[in-house]
Amino acid sequence: MKNSSMPSLPERIYTDNIRHNPFTWMGIWTPHGWRVNPMRWGRAERFTRRLSGDGKTTFFEGALLDPKTDRVAWMDDLHLKDDPFTDRGIYPCDPRVEYPVGQPRWAVSHTLLRYPFCDHNLYTHEYTWDMRHGNLETHFRNHVRCEESRTDSRDGMTVRVGNRPISRTIEGNVSYPLPNSAVRGVWGAADRSGSNFYTRHTVELLAMHNGVYLITPAIPVVQCYGLWVLDPDDPVEEVFDSEFGELRDAQRLIEQFHIPLDQPKIGMIDAKFTTRPSRMYECDITWLDVNFGVVGEKHLAELLKRKESRYERGRVGIASATHGKGIPGNGSYDTTWDYDGDGLIGDHDEEVLRANLGRKVRYNLYRHAYYGGDWLTTYVNVGTPEHEPGLPVIADYEYGAGYDAESGVIRLFETPGPDQPVWIEYFHDTPAEAGDGNILLHLYREL
Repeated sequence: MKNSSMPSLPERIYTDNIRHNPFTWMGIWTPHGWRVNPMRWGRAERFTRRLSGDGKTTFFEGALLDPKTDRVAWMDDLHLKDDPFTDRGIYPCDPRVEYPVGQPRWAVSHTLLRYPFCDHNLYTHEYTWDMRHGNLETHFRNHVRCEESRTDSRDGMTVRVGNRPISRTIEGNVSYPLPNSAVRGVWGAADRSGSNFYTRHTVELLAMHNGVYLITPAIPVVQCYGLWVLDPDDPVEEVFDSEFGELRDAQRLIEQFHIPLDQPKIGMIDAKFTTRPSRMYECDITWLDVNFGVVGEKHLAELLKRKESRYERGRVGIASATHGKGIPGNGSYDTTWDYDGDGLIGDHDEEVLRANLGRKVRYNLYRHAYYGGDWLTTYVNVGTPEHEPGLPVIADYEYGAGYDAESGVIRLFETPGPDQPVWIEYFHDTPAEAGDGNILLHLYREL
């Protein structure tokens, strides 16, 4: 049985941005629904101030107040074309926080899509702010790669972490008590071999919510491996359960549909595109021309060009090519070629690609995309150019059993038994360490 429970939230209605041109409207998908506003373009100067951590404080009262006027004099909805922090104007000039200095605590999607785990709910902001009163609250994520614990003594179906709170969801400048991919797994061995008691893997036939978003029936999403569109003559009813959409014949999906479930990222090769007119975008938009391609030498050359490049949190992707005051980003790492997902494009990844040269694959449309607690995205519009819902797609993803952030209790799908040792990988929120001016806060004043 899938984990589909979600804490209740107060009702809040936002405008549905499916009907708005995304070139002129800014939209964020929050747990309350779409939160959108018109994109407002202008000019601004960036003001930077320093805050000091003390090892305990996460709420900085008045941090956003202008020191001269003691009022909030900044904008967080202005789009700037010439500021590297705002990703070439695509994203508004929210307050930007660095901690420690040089470590960005935000990740707009053009950076995020190069993360091995591209969770919008976990990385987009590690803080929230109040433009009315000028307060800032930090939620700095700390990654614990391996922590020993024990299952509960009753039935062994839960485990408690040593650091709390486990990282919650932040979307649209609001922190929600909802799980995300902060818990990566619970294993019975310190080297994290064997079964992951926390996650389950599923391949399902689902319907698109619009042209780029897909709602998952199982939550929270921990990792996505692939999204594929179908041809009209694909015999989907023969390989998927008609009631729940779950995969029944994986081998046939690999051989007949050319979906490489054994190595999903092999399908993340450059697709062939055409254009189609769109009334919503008010222009011609990029469109997938054909569904299949062949893995070839040109793809191997792309991997070799990036070999030995390594994922660095906050320093990969388009938006961080030059972060802040000229700090170079790692533009060469690309999760597309990191087949084992270890954060390094190395010998094993080269071996995988060489072993698949000449293989016909259906294009994996999860390339350069990201996910949230209950949604996935594609990197190209599918269905119709007007974002109409309902297109059937195949989704390959992992989901977790869930956790309670405040208590630090993680639920399990399976257990090694009551009171047994286990090892956990997870993120938790932590205050900044003590230091004079060790937090940078960037604010924007409109000109």
